[in-house]
Order: sequence, then structure tokens, then C-alpha cells
Amino acid sequence: MAIIIASTMSDSGKSTITAGLVRLFSAIPFKAQNMSLNSYPTLDYGEIAFIQAYQAIGSGLSPKRYMNPILLKPDGRGIEIVFMGQPLGSFSASYYYEHFLPKAWIQVKELVRDEMVIESAGGIEPNFVEKDITAVKLSKELQIPIILTLDIDRGGAFTSALGAYLTLPQEVRKKVKGFIINKFRGEEKYLEPAIKWLEEKTGMRYLGYLPLFDEPLIMPEDSMNVRNLGEGELDVVIVSYPYMSNFNEFYALKDSNATVRFIKRPSEIAKSDLVILPGSKNTLESLKYLVDKGFVEVLKKKQVLGICGGFQIMGRKLKDPYNVEISEGEVNGLGLLDVETIYERDKIVSLSETDLSVNGYEIRRGRIKYLDYGKPLFIITKRGLKEVNIPDGAEKDNYLGYSIHGSMFSEGGKKLLREKFGVKINTKSFEDAVKDEVEKLTIVMKKYLHFDEIRDIYLGK
Repeated sequence: MAIIIASTMSDSGKSTITAGLVRLFSAIPFKAQNMSLNSYPTLDYGEIAFIQAYQAIGSGLSPKRYMNPILLKPDGRGIEIVFMGQPLGSFSASYYYEHFLPKAWIQVKELVRDEMVIESAGGIEPNFVEKDITAVKLSKELQIPIILTLDIDRGGAFTSALGAYLTLPQEVRKKVKGFIINKFRGEEKYLEPAIKWLEEKTGMRYLGYLPLFDEPLIMPEDSMNVRNLGEGELDVVIVSYPYMSNFNEFYALKDSNATVRFIKRPSEIAKSDLVILPGSKNTLESLKYLVDKGFVEVLKKKQVLGICGGFQIMGRKLKDPYNVEISEGEVNGLGLLDVETIYERDKIVSLSETDLSVNGYEIRRGRIKYLDYGKPLFIITKRGLKEVNIPDGAEKDNYLGYSIHGSMFSEGGKKLLREKFGVKINTKSFEDAVKDEVEKLTIVMKKYLHFDEIRDIYLGK
């Protein structure tokens, strides 16, 4: 029997609890639909949400397309739909709900297996309850039990739980077996009156709590999880511009000689040692943000690292002959590096390796063209299982950019940042770092949650 981890709101801890249960049950992670700008490649060049890949890797599994069959990526012109790892294009919300979803649902529900821990999306809302394929329809049609995760730190946890319960169709309410309190600080005995009240009102069982920790238990998933990292002497700032994507890669800097801040104003980088321009789902809007907010002149005086979209922004021009990313067709970049980006129809989605061991992954449509005296920083030698020979990256004065996400976890990436910017990263490889985090998470969960009861629900007992 599978199990669904649902909630009354976003950022309540569903991803965290799912990650731990997947490992504890030797299960498979699954999320029918995820809306996120943080994604990750499968070995066969498919694209899924980062958190489902994280949950798989944390349990020693290889991320697969079916673990997140629908990924939605807002891009400023609509929503890019990625179905079974393949990008289909950008569409309106009405097209998605009225035309795409009814057909996709038929395929999605066929992917569900007994050995899955299923994460739901957002919260249970009355306007979407009949369209919710991540919890309500799965539970209703496949008879899968649900556990609610309640974020008590933001208040209203018990009343929102009752509201969510009453919002559900009658046949689904009976599948909601219990609830977990997350982000709790204090003594458990003070929860007892509210626990009893909710149990009596709904028939759900209390299944334990997780404390509120100073640091999140897993790597960040989306923009609600953005927070500063590290306690080192170097001041590193990441510009949190619109459509910032794949920012979870900077979690590698948590164990380094840097203190990392996510910032939105030029005045916040005055004393910084390094400015990072992260990836972006809409490079044009991110570039406009830098120009409109007055970042350009400040950046010229700083050490700057650009990754993927940030790298493209640092070049002289961004050209889009097919109108896939930039409606203007062509715009000027910051001119910090002697490259230009040309956007192609086909998206590159790949686990990638380079000749300098700056390894990680690529998710981009932009191809890099070198101008004048510009020359590649390294060569991409492998994409997935294929041998390739693709020049990438550029360096000039205090500026550096490349297209490889997640490279700060690789030996070549660590060396590059140490030699260029003095940033010393001490983290393990990405896979080992994820496994360590999830292992620590499972210890915490077994300590505070009613693990045997949760396992019985998962097993259908």
C-alpha cells in the first residue's frame, strides 16, 4: 500500500517527511504534479522537480521521470509544462486545467505503485479540490491513505486541519488516517487539548511531532525556503532576481569559508567579496531587474560568478531567433564576458561532466558563442551516457561564468572557486551530501514520530 503526505499549506514540511519515509520504508518518491523552478535531470535526459530527485538520491535510488510526471515552471509568459520529463512548451493556466490535465491524469494514475510515498502539492483548497491529482483524486480513485502535515509555527494548525478535512469529499475524508505536527517548539503536553479536539472532530490519529530546528533538515526546495547560509569570513551574495532557478546548488556553500546572503538591492553588495548571478527561468526579466534596480555599475566593480542564466546575462548579447525565451529577439547583456547566447528550440537537460571535473547538470536552451578573444573555460565531455565535445564557460578579469549547475559539489568546481575567488568549499559530493542529510533526518523522525503507526498506515494495516 502507498501513502500520501498532504498538508493545509505550502512549506509545511511535506517534502521533508516524504524524504525520510522514502528511506525508512525503502520506498519510491512520487509527486504527480509539482510547480517549481528547481529541477534536475534523469540519466535518460528527462527533467523532474529537484525535490523528487533529492528524495530518490537520499535513498540510494536513481531519479526517474515517472517520479514526477508533471512539472510546471512559471516563466513570465505562461507556465512551461514538462510531462514525463519532456518539455511541451508554455501554456496558460486555463489550457493546463481544462485541456491538458484531464488527458494527462489517465496516464499519471497508471504510474502509482504500492511501494510509493506520495507527496501532495500545496494545500487542500476548495477551488481546486476536484482538480487535485496529487492527493484528492489519487486517494479517491486508488484508495490511498493520507497523512496531514501541519505547520504549527505559522499558527492556526489545528483549525486549518479541520477546514482541510471538511473541504474533502466524504469518500476521501475516511482515508485521512492521521496528522503530524511540524515545526513545534515547547512541551508536547500543551498540545494535548488541541490534539484531542482534532481527533474527536475528524477521527484522525495524532502521529507525533517534529521540532522547529534552527537549520532546515533538508536542502531548500523553492523560493519560500531561501535563507542565508554559512558562517565564514568571506561575504558572498546571491542576487535573488525574478525567476531565480536551481538556487539549491548553493547549499554547497553552507560548509565553506563563506557567509552567503540572498539579496535584492545593489546597496547590499557594497562590502561583498563575491556576487553570484544564479540560474533563471526568464533571463530577460532577470536582466531587466539588474538594470532597473541599478546593479550594473556596482557589478562592474565586483568579483562576479554567473551560472547558466547568470552566465548568459554576463555576456554581450542574448539572441532568440525562435522566440522561445526573449520576445524582443535580441537584447544586450551586461558585457562582462566576451560571449553571446543564442537560444535554440531544443532544451538541453543532462547530467554533465567536463575535462576540468567541473561536473553537475545542465538545464538550458541557450548555446554559447565566443566573440573576439573569448575562449572556453573548459570542455563538456559527457552528457548522460554520451561522449560530447562542447566548449563552455568564460573568464575575464574578475568575472567568471559557466553553464553547469551543481558544480560546487564537484572537485573541479571547488578548485575553480578556490583559485579564482578564494572560496573554500568543504562539502562532500552532491549524492553523498544528500544521503547524509536524509540519514540524519530519519534519526530525528524515528525519535519524535509514532513511526510504527505510520508504517502500519503505509502497509494498509
